[in-house]
Amino acid sequence: MMTEVFFLIFMLFIMFINFEVKLIKIFISWVLMLISIKMILSYYFMINFMKISLSLGVSIYSYMMLMLVFWIFSMIILFCNEESNLLCLKMLLILLINLIMFFLSLQLLLFYFMFEVSLVMIFFIIIKWGKGKKRVEAAYYMMFYTLFFSLPFLIFLFLIIYSSMLDLIMLMELVYFWMNNYFFIFMMGTFFVKIPMYMFHGWLLKAHVEAPVFGSMILASILLKLGTYGMLQMIIIFMPLFMKLKFYLIMFSLMGSIVLSGVCLRQMDMKILVAYSSVVHMGVLVSGMLTFFKVGVIGGYIIMVAHGLCSSGLFFLVNICYQETNSRLMIINKGLMNYMPKMSMMWFLFCSSNMSAPVSLNLVGEILLLISMMMWSEYMMILMFFFCFLGVIYSLYLFCYLQHGEMNYYLKIKSGKMVDYIVLMLHWVPLNLMFLNLLFF
Repeated sequence: MMTEVFFLIFMLFIMFINFEVKLIKIFISWVLMLISIKMILSYYFMINFMKISLSLGVSIYSYMMLMLVFWIFSMIILFCNEESNLLCLKMLLILLINLIMFFLSLQLLLFYFMFEVSLVMIFFIIIKWGKGKKRVEAAYYMMFYTLFFSLPFLIFLFLIIYSSMLDLIMLMELVYFWMNNYFFIFMMGTFFVKIPMYMFHGWLLKAHVEAPVFGSMILASILLKLGTYGMLQMIIIFMPLFMKLKFYLIMFSLMGSIVLSGVCLRQMDMKILVAYSSVVHMGVLVSGMLTFFKVGVIGGYIIMVAHGLCSSGLFFLVNICYQETNSRLMIINKGLMNYMPKMSMMWFLFCSSNMSAPVSLNLVGEILLLISMMMWSEYMMILMFFFCFLGVIYSLYLFCYLQHGEMNYYLKIKSGKMVDYIVLMLHWVPLNLMFLNLLFF
């Protein structure tokens, strides 16, 4: 299966020589979508660990992430209309290969290298195709913020290589006898920043505001999941230290999610609100996973997939409004239901999914996370109640403020293009139909 994937991606690079960019875009988009569908259909034959080589392999957790990567990139390439199309497609394909290698990597050094290369790619995407005046500042802020917190993990890798401790048992002995709590927190900051956890999220808002729409979609749907996936992989090695500090990490993440849910109610910029919403969901995801119950890990895994589809669709909707009004402010985009009634329906569907309304995949994930938190401590019910309540409130606030109210009559707004509706439906359909077969998770 994976050899077919690498062969197809290699063929895509060769095609750049002979065909027009528009034909290449359509071909790449359909190929990636067919790969994702093929992976879904052959899922039951590949749920066991499949080792490709000594350093590459597929686990049950990386398999779904790979499907999400192919699905999101197929939609991004479908609507990408940048002036320098060829360069944009090359950058996207390089990032695609990098993400595939990250989710397939079994060695820590390769894992870390691919983890950091993805940051470099999104750095160039923000600088090259970002629209804001502060895009260079935002890109460098993101780069140095994440690289600074990555240094302790790099030191840990050098210690492993120097000590020749490549065996998992030897690694666990190293953790138990040598590493203290402070170095552990700094080392896991690599993943906490990428998630991002509360208080580590400053770079995300700047990056989202200045990034192009496809950059925001990749950042929210896939790159944030690198942090949670990496943390999930590290739990096996650092289990004793996680057990010592999990109370503080769970409370810190959950309280941060509640605080940022309140902050969402004070936002007037649609893109910042959706970015804050991403941080809120990732905080609860981390809290559920760190309970170390199987229900919590599965619930967090479901939220990873559901949030990837939902947040990507919301950023795409924000971009559609921005293209028509040249503003992301909700006060200028009021009354959109009168201009674009079909697009208002799409806003309703994605806002309802964002608040975990039935029958979205978010609902299943949050129910499982709620169960795991209740199993860990009954008092967590109070915090989860506030999280769910505020999540519904800011999603309704976003929808009602945009779609209702007095229209701005000086605006000349057209209805959306057909490709916009196709991309939105390709986000919404798997988000709301995957609950019919939860055996995927």
